[in-house]
Amino acid sequence: MAHIGSRAPLLSAAVRQVSRSASPVRGFQVFLIDGYSWTKTLPVGVGISSEHFDVGGRNWRIDYYPNGKHRAGDDSDSDSISLYLQLAATYKQKETVRAHYKFSLLDPSGNAAYELPAATSVFTCARGPYDPPSGDETAEDIGAGLPDFITKEELERRRETLLRDDCLAIRCDVGVTQLGVLTVAPKETHNARCVSDSILSKIRSIMQNYGT
Repeated sequence: MAHIGSRAPLLSAAVRQVSRSASPVRGFQVFLIDGYSWTKTLPVGVGISSEHFDVGGRNWRIDYYPNGKHRAGDDSDSDSISLYLQLAATYKQKETVRAHYKFSLLDPSGNAAYELPAATSVFTCARGPYDPPSGDETAEDIGAGLPDFITKEELERRRETLLRDDCLAIRCDVGVTQLGVLTVAPKETHNARCVSDSILSKIRSIMQNYGT
């Protein structure tokens, strides 16, 4: 997957709320895109990645494709944005992780204003958090997600709720349910900036101040 450089107008806020109950282990991340209009200039298949966040002792990231991951036709861009969840690194090599995931878009108050039903998938990664990237990527490393999460027409029609001050807030909830072992080729790439040790109330406060 192609990624942009670190100079993009982005803000990734890793907000963790991990359950200590037996199973599943749950957590979430809010990925804040400050400058949605700018991201529309990216080609189809070029993604923007969030900072890694930890759920269940595994590193995850969100991949956001403002013009879709794949072309709708030979000469056309996708009409929708694509969102994917990626298992970025594990603490045990050659591991598979079964997890629930759910994407939603937040309004300026930090509440879910658009969402699709949760899904379950098996994620794979063959490298640890300190291993260098292999330079290889297989179908198993792509992660799981929604190629047509929301159409750009629908998103921009609801600009006052979902794109206040050109800011798009993507929340991804993750619930790890099962671990396993599988040999695959790994890859890790992330370029977004992270505001660490934040809490959701602070993000809500920032978003509420937009436009005031």
